[in-house]
Amino acid sequence: MTFSIAHLLPELLGTYGDQGNVEILSWRLKQRSISHEIIVVKAGEKVPTHADLYLLGGGEDDAQIAASEILNHGGALRKAHNNGAHFFAVCAGFQLLGSTFPASGNRTIDGLGILAVETVSATPRSVGEIISIPTMNIPMLTGFENHAGQTRYLEELQPLGNVTTGIGNGLDTKVDGVVTDQVVGTYMHGPAFARNPELADWILTRKFGVLDPIEAPIFSALHDERIKSVK
Repeated sequence: MTFSIAHLLPELLGTYGDQGNVEILSWRLKQRSISHEIIVVKAGEKVPTHADLYLLGGGEDDAQIAASEILNHGGALRKAHNNGAHFFAVCAGFQLLGSTFPASGNRTIDGLGILAVETVSATPRSVGEIISIPTMNIPMLTGFENHAGQTRYLEELQPLGNVTTGIGNGLDTKVDGVVTDQVVGTYMHGPAFARNPELADWILTRKFGVLDPIEAPIFSALHDERIKSVK
């Protein structure tokens, strides 16, 4: 069967180059001769409920609100989640999957309710490099964060990483993101999979099991250089 990746609303949730996550996933699947398709879902188009993996990126306040309205309409993503789909969500996309997130004018916007998290306004803005020790057996994670909201868990959840540099979810938690059986969320831009290809592979193993290794030493060299430059 063809593995399907739904790239959601790139014109709204594509401010920080997170489309690169789609490209890295596709490249790594091609290297392993795994059949796959990319479904780009733009505003005004029907959101599919049958994809295997959904990708959501970052965006500014107005774009994030517009995306929440589109994605909440008809409950397509909740249906996809109930069908067993997986999700990778960055920054605004991560916040969207929760119960609520803040907006300008002291507004609180309803999210999709797929994750038991909520995001609140916080100052100062979290901007800069972020490094975390992952809670899975993969190398240290690096990224660039830029967000005014901070995210709290509404129940006991597994973080993606324990933050050593940067803010991540904030609220004095010293963690970044979340991992559930079907969702991985993070504040790491970069794009995340370009900077952390092992994270991309780890997400793919949840569908395919153990994967053949890929010889691409440039990724490891760039990853190590990022960590050195911050430390």
